[in-house]
Amino acid sequence: MSDDRPAPAPAARRRSRSIRAKLVSLTLLANLAGLVVAIFVARTLRGGLLGGSDTLWMASYYGAMVVVALFDAFLVDELVFGGNFRRAYLEGKDARQLERGGDDEAFAASMRPQGRTFPVVVVVCGLLTYFVFNLANDDFDSYYRTVGTHVAKLRSGTPEEQQAAVAQLSIRRGPHVMPALIQALHGEGPAAPWAAWALGRFHDLPTRHPVVTPLVGAMRSSNPAVRREALVALGRLQHRPAASAIHEEIRAQLAAGQTVDPRLMYALGSIQVLSSVPLLEELLHGADEETQRLAAWALAQHRDQRGGRAVVEVLEKRLPSASLPVRCAIVHGLGILADERSNFALMQAYDDATPDELGTLCDRITIHFRPDGGDDTALLLRPERKLGMKVVLAMGQMRATSADVRAAVEPWIIEVAANAPLPEIREGGQSLLAGIRGQRDDAKAKSVDQALGLEEGP
Repeated sequence: MSDDRPAPAPAARRRSRSIRAKLVSLTLLANLAGLVVAIFVARTLRGGLLGGSDTLWMASYYGAMVVVALFDAFLVDELVFGGNFRRAYLEGKDARQLERGGDDEAFAASMRPQGRTFPVVVVVCGLLTYFVFNLANDDFDSYYRTVGTHVAKLRSGTPEEQQAAVAQLSIRRGPHVMPALIQALHGEGPAAPWAAWALGRFHDLPTRHPVVTPLVGAMRSSNPAVRREALVALGRLQHRPAASAIHEEIRAQLAAGQTVDPRLMYALGSIQVLSSVPLLEELLHGADEETQRLAAWALAQHRDQRGGRAVVEVLEKRLPSASLPVRCAIVHGLGILADERSNFALMQAYDDATPDELGTLCDRITIHFRPDGGDDTALLLRPERKLGMKVVLAMGQMRATSADVRAAVEPWIIEVAANAPLPEIREGGQSLLAGIRGQRDDAKAKSVDQALGLEEGP
């Protein structure tokens, strides 16, 4: 009896089923292990818990994806195509061997173009694996392209690369970038001041506590740059307990003969605590011109605080003796405060100004928050108008409703509307007069108009 006779078909089928069962088990284990590796790597990188390069971690992430895709492809080849790729390319069996073995199913599968089928299966399985991994990791691949690469530079790049990375992360404000920025802030390295600046941009988050806490620690840093950026950031976040530290920082600059950082002035205007008023008044009278303008703006921001109306008198007293740019800022501030009795101070400021001054444009102030002065700005004292028009606009914001105030304001506006040196001021005066008359109480308006000679008596 010959030893090379074909094996019975049932034995071949049993062997095929055994291979399939083993392949199913191995594929399930590979998928589970790959998913565990992917989740671990993704969470570790998201949490910013690594040191050095991410290359090996990302290689393990995508390596696990490739391994899972290959196991899945072999299983699909086994279940759908009868394992023709495994038999033909891994076991080296050709159609004659399969025919002699009596495995009709395998013989039929071997006749298919397995060389072209399997690569397509691998690609399809790879795409499915990619989708599943990203679904399980909350779109980690997209996160790493937009955020993770910058986090890696923040950990291991040059100082310039770290600063550029912080700038990119600051654009993507959100909870998922905070761990890396906080870690950079605590590191006190070259990126620490930039990290403080970036955290200050998180003012639109639903809760600010995770951002405020590390900044409060940083404002006590021995590094002047870190301390300064932390104070500015806390000001932008309107963290009121930082006001006293900002006061100290400003006074230290003055004592050193330095120009006050305009961002610190902006911080006081944002925090809005009445304890800042004495310092702002001091700056309004004795600092450089730009700081005086910022002090006028910051004082006006206290309008909504209890007792904040006291700043009206501070601005009014400074108005007559201020330089032209500072007068522009004070007029703007009085318009924000909208105290009706400021009409008198504004009329006096207009009357004291020369025609050239009335036609001078009141410039805005641009605050650059980024440490290198780059993009990230706030524009103050807008709209930009000529001084005469600024006065008219400010009076329009506060209006004149009390009889004694209107008794002085309306004749003055009539004069301005008729004789102002610029057409736009005349038009603004006419509009202001119409607005005041439109809002006053009709029962009192008639008697006032009679007193002003604007209407004949009964």
